[in-house]
Amino acid sequence: AVPLGRSAFRSQESLAAALAGCGAVVNLAGAPIDRRWSDAYKKQLYDSRIGTTRKLVAAINEMNPAPKVFVSASAVGYYPDQGCYDEYTAVKGTSFLSDLCESWEREASRVVPGIRLAVARFGVVLAPDEGAFAKMAFPFRKGIAVRIASGAQIFAWIDIGDLVRALTFILSSDMLAGAINLTAPERLTNAAFARAAARHYAARLHVAVPGWALRLLYGEASGMLVSGPCAIPRKLLDAGFVFNAPEIAAFMSKLGKTAEK
Repeated sequence: AVPLGRSAFRSQESLAAALAGCGAVVNLAGAPIDRRWSDAYKKQLYDSRIGTTRKLVAAINEMNPAPKVFVSASAVGYYPDQGCYDEYTAVKGTSFLSDLCESWEREASRVVPGIRLAVARFGVVLAPDEGAFAKMAFPFRKGIAVRIASGAQIFAWIDIGDLVRALTFILSSDMLAGAINLTAPERLTNAAFARAAARHYAARLHVAVPGWALRLLYGEASGMLVSGPCAIPRKLLDAGFVFNAPEIAAFMSKLGKTAEK
């Protein structure tokens, strides 16, 4: 594996040199979205995804021999907040995040024919001790179960171990191409997640955070918290991929048990 740091993107020549001889390219670049979206930060979100992908595609298109597969990340934020969608449903949402994903995917699609393109639409990636879950679990570890707004919104997620296995599966499966949802099969609501986490950490105080408070704090980015798309990993399931954590209970079973006192 050849990791690409910032230095590799200084010029087209340096990027082409770093990619030379690679049979597959995986593009996971992108600034974090879990913060307030000012106009300046929206530009950073765009440039870190579309700009980076554009440079990668340009380099890949000049490679000889060319890689066999290009896996480029996107997100389930591509879909509308209402309804449930698999990869065969050509429906896009209307939010900034949906437009960002569309532009990101369009840039990846400029890779030359003959290179298998897989667009990996990520759900929220959960790891036991870091990232999104560490932030989400903090109040539960303190004994406080937090539900966001009504709690009826879908929470599309995937265990980090399943994510890595799914990416490896995609790389080795010649028939998998186009958009691929990387989410657990379970249709989990925020309220159901809160109940599962409350049981796991024995959190007894239940609190609902109103949507208006999140909008005040996060602005437009609060839409990711108070609403959420339902994305079914149809292509992975049809191809025979087996999730180790298909439900939130399986993910929780890997965690420490007790709440902090």
